[in-house]
This record gives sequence, C-alpha cells and structure tokens, in this order.
Amino acid sequence: MVITTYGKEQIAIRICSNITAPAYIAIGSGSQTTSLNVTGLKYEHDRNALTGGSMDYTSPRRVRMIANWSSTELSGLNFSEFGVFVPSSGNKTWSYQGFASGTFDGLQEMEIEETYEVY
Repeated sequence: MVITTYGKEQIAIRICSNITAPAYIAIGSGSQTTSLNVTGLKYEHDRNALTGGSMDYTSPRRVRMIANWSSTELSGLNFSEFGVFVPSSGNKTWSYQGFASGTFDGLQEMEIEETYEVY
C-alpha cells in the first residue's frame, strides 16, 4: 500500500487539527541531552506565541511554526535551548533542541522556525 501525496497532505493537517496544536515556542538556558525522553526545558526564560497566532498549514504535508523575540526581550539572556509547546500540556514539549550557549547583547533579535513534515 502507498500513501498518496493527497493522503500525506491530509494527514499533516489532521495531525494538528484533531488535537490541541502548539501555540508557542519557549527559550531557556538549560543543559540536557537532546532525546525522545525530554519533556520540557531545563530552565525556561521566555515564551512567545507563534507568529500569526497559530501554525502555518499552507505547504503540502508540512506544518510550520514561527516565533519572534525582540532585542529588549533577549538583552543579557544566556540561551542554549528551545522547545515547541501546547498551552494545556503541563509544560511538556512537542520538540526540543539544545545547543552550545550564547549570550545576547541587546542588539540582536531572533526568529525560531520549526517545521514538521509528513513523508
């Protein structure tokens, strides 16, 4: 059996339309191994709503989420992790990414884009 392109497009839409979809991305400064068992950020500093207020379903088989931070939000922040969250999840993340830390000096802005694709 083969799942058709149309079937994949519908699956991507249904994955997030029949459940509470992610609504924000959070950033933090924790240090933990990225794995399937990570359930949240180690030290969350800030969370911002997805740009446009929701997920973007405009591309076939793809769901895209974007959040933006201003230079005043980031000034002096030590940043080494981010995650995508559903408001009602009890702070459990849908996805997590950790990396080498960096510090914002108050002049930078940041945009995080997370994309899920059904193959």
